Amino acid sequence: MSEATTTTTTTTPGRWRRFRDWYFGHLAAREDGAAIALVRIALGFAVLLLVVPFVATEAGAEIVAFAFCDDDVGGYRGIVGTPGIRFFGGARPEVALGLLTAAAIAAAFMVVGLFGRLPVLVAAVTTHIVFIQNSDVSGGGDALLGNALFLLLLSNCTQTLSLDARLRTGRFIDPTPIAAWPRKLVLVQLAIVYTVTGVQKLVSSAWTPLDGFSALYQILQSPQWARDPDLVVWTGGWLVLPAALLSIVTIVWEVFFFVVLIDRSWRWLFAVTGVAMHIGILVLMEVGAFSWLSMSFYPAMFAPEAAAFFARWARPTGPTPAATPTTTTT
Repeated sequence: MSEATTTTTTTTPGRWRRFRDWYFGHLAAREDGAAIALVRIALGFAVLLLVVPFVATEAGAEIVAFAFCDDDVGGYRGIVGTPGIRFFGGARPEVALGLLTAAAIAAAFMVVGLFGRLPVLVAAVTTHIVFIQNSDVSGGGDALLGNALFLLLLSNCTQTLSLDARLRTGRFIDPTPIAAWPRKLVLVQLAIVYTVTGVQKLVSSAWTPLDGFSALYQILQSPQWARDPDLVVWTGGWLVLPAALLSIVTIVWEVFFFVVLIDRSWRWLFAVTGVAMHIGILVLMEVGAFSWLSMSFYPAMFAPEAAAFFARWARPTGPTPAATPTTTTT
């Protein structure tokens, strides 16, 4: 009896051991790098869409001077400046535009996948230095950009679908497995952003039956958010019901987005719905680069699918794929 009890106790893993195995199992897991490479490419385009209008147009340069520079050089308020911008010469238009130009160049390198993680670091530092100068005009999109670039820094994001791969192996696609946990963190971050945003919306009665799910109908009339605040007037008010239905879809989709972490069979539904919603936001609302930044996370949901899609163009050399298997499909 005593011997049997001892055997059961020593062979049944405790909670700590299960957690340890789960934790280190995720750290050790490896996978094809196509999904995180697609995140890198999409994020590079998002950064370009964000900063190029500032540095390539006269109106954009005026916005930078007005919003992010000190009042003695054209800004609307006094800005002491963070240590970062003071290091480059202070909150002045030429400094801010120079940093955003560097961010645009870095984003271009991110898209083509050249110089590894260095462009990601440059884009993260330069955009943060400029956009942090004025909390009045910064928002969730800036925080999401910083988070995305930080998570990308943790990954070997130019392993494949990159000029780095081309220079290293002679082809743009390199199926050599990389660490999977940075891509999983990107997915977790996406789920947190949407789920917490949805829960936070429930504080407002406009997103609930108490006010007839009128949130989007109200937003479409707001000069702060709507591209055309007169749209509701021009349509004669018939948008009330469609806007209410879309408000319901939005709140349910956001609150339950965490399901993609639990059951991957739901990911396509949530992804397609998300793309459709963000396209609608881009057409009807003014939210900066938030929608592009959000959608740049989506490839992280489809690691096995991305690997299978690009595998047809990979030309294996050296060991066969069976010699270096991937170990994750999460």
